[in-house]
Amino acid sequence: MSRRIALVAPYPPNRVPGLRFRIEQYLPFLREAGYTIEWKAFLSTQAYERFLDSQTGLVAKSLLISGAFLRAFWQALFRGKWDGIYLYREATLLGTSLIERLWMRRLPVVLDFDDAIWIKDVSQANKAFARLKSSRKVITLIKRAQLVTVCNTFLSAYVQQYHKRVRIIPTTIDTDLYRPKGLDSEAPVVIGWSGSATTTAHLRTIEPALRQLYEKYGSAIRFLFIGTAGYAPPFPAQLLPWRPETEVRDLQAITIGLMPLSQDEWSRGKCALKALQYMALGIPPVVSPFGMNTEVIQEGVNGLFAHTPEEWVEKISYLIENPEVRQRLGQAARATVEARYSVKANRAKYLEVFETAFGKP
Repeated sequence: MSRRIALVAPYPPNRVPGLRFRIEQYLPFLREAGYTIEWKAFLSTQAYERFLDSQTGLVAKSLLISGAFLRAFWQALFRGKWDGIYLYREATLLGTSLIERLWMRRLPVVLDFDDAIWIKDVSQANKAFARLKSSRKVITLIKRAQLVTVCNTFLSAYVQQYHKRVRIIPTTIDTDLYRPKGLDSEAPVVIGWSGSATTTAHLRTIEPALRQLYEKYGSAIRFLFIGTAGYAPPFPAQLLPWRPETEVRDLQAITIGLMPLSQDEWSRGKCALKALQYMALGIPPVVSPFGMNTEVIQEGVNGLFAHTPEEWVEKISYLIENPEVRQRLGQAARATVEARYSVKANRAKYLEVFETAFGKP
C-alpha cells in the first residue's frame, strides 16, 4: 500500500534552488518506491512571482502573505488523511508556528533545511519582512520533528542542540541532466556566476577584482551573470534572468565559475550549490575558502580557492591563461560530483530517511 506524504513548503514547485536540488529531483524515485507525494505550498506560483517582483509594493506583499496564511490555515486544519509530512524549512513565511503545529499533530515529520534559517537574513527588497522570521520557531520545528535532514556539518551541529536524530544529506545535482558541453577553444573565456537578488551581495565583494581582470584581458574574456535582477556591474557583462527551462544551457556557456562568500554565520550554512552546479558541468570553480566550500573543493585538484582581491585576480588569471588546467580541474570536478554529490549517489539516503520516518510502503 502506498504511503501518502504531504510535501509542505513555503514555495511552489520549480522555483527555489533548495527545493529543486534537495527534494524535487528525488520525487520520481520516491514515487517509484511507493510514496504518494502531494505538494502543499504556502505561496502559489502566481503569488510567489508577484512577491518577488520589484514593482510589488509593501502593502500588496502584505496582502499576499495574509491571503496565503488564511489559505494555509484552512488547509492545515482540514488536512485529511496522511501518513507523514515532509517539511521544507517551514510551512509559512511567518514567525508563528501555528500552521506547522496543525500539520504536525499526530503525524511523523521530516524537517529539512539547507541554510542557517534561524538567522534573519533577507534580501534588501524584503527587509521589512525580516521581523517575521523567528529563531524560536525553528527550534520548535526541530524539536517536534521525527527526523531532521540538513546539508552540512554546521547545520547539523545546530540541530543537535535540540534533536539527536539528524542526517546529513548534501545538496545534489542530477548528472544525467547536468552534462559538460565542449566549448570553442578560440572563443573568449567566459567568467560566470549564477545566483539571485539575495546572493548578489556576495558577487559585489569581488567587483574590484573582476574589473581588474576586464582591464587586463579586454575582449579575450567576457562576463556572464545569471539571476542578477537589478544588478549593474561596473564593467561590461551579459546579464540573464534565471529561467528553469534554460538553466543548464545558460550555465554551460561558462568557462570559469565563481562562488564568492562573505565570512559570516549565514554563509557557513550554505551548501556549496553554485560550485556543485559548475562542477557537474565540468567547469572549474574558483571559490571562497569558507564553509562547505572547503569540504567540496580540493585546492588544485577540482577547483581553486581565492580569499583576497589579489588572489581572485591571480587564480582566475591562471585559469584564463592555462586551458589545459581548466580541462583537468573540470574533469576532476565532474568526477567529484558523480561520486559524492549526485542524485544517483544519494538516492539510497533519501529512501532510508523516508522509510525510517514514515515506514515502508
